[in-house]
Amino acid sequence: GRAGQLDKCFELYDHMLAKNIEPSQVTYGILLDCCINEKQVDKAAEVFDTMTKVGCVMNTVLYTTLIKGFARAEQVDQAMKVYEQMRSDPASGVTPDLITFSILIKANCDAGRMETSLQLLETMLDLQLVPDEVVFNNLLSGCVRTLDAGLGRRLYNNMVQGGLRPSNAT
Repeated sequence: GRAGQLDKCFELYDHMLAKNIEPSQVTYGILLDCCINEKQVDKAAEVFDTMTKVGCVMNTVLYTTLIKGFARAEQVDQAMKVYEQMRSDPASGVTPDLITFSILIKANCDAGRMETSLQLLETMLDLQLVPDEVVFNNLLSGCVRTLDAGLGRRLYNNMVQGGLRPSNAT
């Protein structure tokens, strides 16, 4: 997977299935990551669908990996659908983490969707997750992109009041 040999990964996966070896979360995670790194987000979505169909126990990393792939491919709506799927299964106990929110906030800010980005920030805070400098920098970049200086100032003040020190990137 790390060598970027996507075809070889799927050959090994098919070989496992032929030998009746059940793929684990780790196996699926490697396949997802490899697909994302090779910019094969559609293939990653197929793997994710297979995981769901065969009853693979989902976790935050698996969901976030697919979200990252859609975000990199600028398919923000798809990334948000995976996020909603992640949130809609409370029985699984899977919740988004700081990385999940960071990826989604950046993707939405890059797409000029500040309202959605701010809703994600609110949800993050509701889950007792503390936004880091990366989250605030992405939000501030979104303010620049949407020419919203007032919101940018409020977010900057929230960042400083929250104990985060602005960096050169800020």
